[in-house]
Amino acid sequence: MTLAYLSLVMLVLLVSGSVAMVPALLSGSTPRPSPPLRQGLRNQGLWIVQNPKGEWFIQGKVRSSTELAKDLQTRGRQQSIHYLPSDALPFEKVATSLRWLRSLAPGSVVLELPPVNRSLQ
Repeated sequence: MTLAYLSLVMLVLLVSGSVAMVPALLSGSTPRPSPPLRQGLRNQGLWIVQNPKGEWFIQGKVRSSTELAKDLQTRGRQQSIHYLPSDALPFEKVATSLRWLRSLAPGSVVLELPPVNRSLQ
């Protein structure tokens, strides 16, 4: 290789590398504020979580399905109930569980899903 050819290759690499870095340098790394809490997360109420194994948690304590059913039937519509399923549960299981919870406490069960942050960066 001649010195002219080697210099041309290095110049092309230098220009293309600097052009590729311009968007990263211009955008900077400014921290993004966290999204505001949804209305359901601000409200106090009964939080029911279902994990992928099918276990139920009420306010962080493990309960069986029968205990959960008794608890919901006694509370009725007294307070709002937030159902937070695990993201590992299939959609059909979530729909079935939500339908079952709403049959126990009609009108007061709300499906809570974590906010989805989709960025194109």
